[in-house]
Amino acid sequence: MKIILADDHQLFREGLRTLLELDPEYQIVSEVDNTDALLADVTRFQPDLIFQDYRMPTGGTISTINKIKKQFPEIKLIILTGMQSTRLFKQLLSSKADGILLKEVSAEFLLQAIKDVHNGKRVLSPSVEECLAYEKPTLTSREFQVLELILEGLSNEKIASKLSLSSKTIENHRYNLMHKLGVGNVIELLKYVQENDFLN
Repeated sequence: MKIILADDHQLFREGLRTLLELDPEYQIVSEVDNTDALLADVTRFQPDLIFQDYRMPTGGTISTINKIKKQFPEIKLIILTGMQSTRLFKQLLSSKADGILLKEVSAEFLLQAIKDVHNGKRVLSPSVEECLAYEKPTLTSREFQVLELILEGLSNEKIASKLSLSSKTIENHRYNLMHKLGVGNVIELLKYVQENDFLN
C-alpha cells in the first residue's frame, strides 16, 4: 500500500512513518508539508492512501480533498486533526474524506482505521462520533414517520395516502427533513441514516 504523509509538523510525520514502516505492507512514497506539494505528489505517485493534516500551509483542505477525490476517486484519504469542532467535522463529512481521526487516537486504532478504510468503510474517532451525535438534528414525529416511509421506497403519493395527508404536505415534510439532515436526494438520505445510525 503506497502512502503519502501530509503534515507540516516533521516530528509527527516521523512518528507516523516509524509506526507504519513496522508493517512491510505499507510503503511511504512521499512526505509533504503543504497542500500544493500534496496535490503535486498525488499526481506523481498516485498513492493508495493519504494521511492529511487538517491545517497545513497553502490551506484549502476541503477543496484539496475534493480535487483529489474528483481526479482519483479510488484513493483513500484520512484526515488527522487536533481540533474538536462540530462545524469542522460536518464540513469534513460533507467532503469525501474516508476517515476523520483526532491526533489523540492510539496506534492500535489508527492501524485498524487503515484496514477499515481500505475495505470501504468510513472511520471516525470516538470523540468525533460523540461530538456529531450530540449535534444530531432533531426531527418532528411526523418527519420521522415520513423518513421511515421514504426509506421503505414509498412515493409522496403513497405516503400521503398512508398517513391520510395531502401530497403537498408530504412534499413539505420531505423537504424539511432533507434540509435538516443536509442531504439532497434519497441516496444521500439513505447513506446519512446508515452512517449516523439515525433511526436509533
